[in-house]
Amino acid sequence: MPDTPPNTSWWQTLPGVLTALAGVITAVSGLVALLYQNGVLGHKQETTAAQAPAPAAPQEPAQPTPQAPPQGSSQKAPQTAPQAQTQAQAQPLRKAWPDATAVVVGRDGRETRLRADSLSNCISASHDLTLASGQSVDFERMASFEVTHADAHTSSTAKARIQITLLDGGTVSDSVDANCDLFGFNDVGRFATFFDQIRMVRFER
Repeated sequence: MPDTPPNTSWWQTLPGVLTALAGVITAVSGLVALLYQNGVLGHKQETTAAQAPAPAAPQEPAQPTPQAPPQGSSQKAPQTAPQAQTQAQAQPLRKAWPDATAVVVGRDGRETRLRADSLSNCISASHDLTLASGQSVDFERMASFEVTHADAHTSSTAKARIQITLLDGGTVSDSVDANCDLFGFNDVGRFATFFDQIRMVRFER
């Protein structure tokens, strides 16, 4: 009988070994790829975050452009600080009327200081002068008044010519009855005089 070759398995041959090794490598590669895609291997989230675009920086809102007032508008521009300060300096501050002083200057130059709000004309409690024209002027509105001429106060028809200077700089000239007294109060007590005995009265504020 002819010799029968020994029964050898296919994988024991070199081609069979190479084929089996290639199959194992292919299976392992496929498994690794599958695990990597599913996030089991590697850092898929970090890669995704790195690929994501950076958020855009917030834009600042545009500032509105100031618009000039229309031509012919009656709106006045606000005063600047130097202008307001100049106006304040042009109008000096005055004391309140209860704190003001009436300085009565006699014909002999003697001065008597009274509380301005206590100065009255004649026996009434009127704090003003009633002119011949019928106009009354409050002492509070006066800066001073000057007696330019006066009849003797003993005459029942005595008149005094006066010139009043107002706080705003205006002047008023007229005559008043001069047979009544002017009186007021200071720290010493009551003081009284007549138009023919004084030169002027000025009010200090």
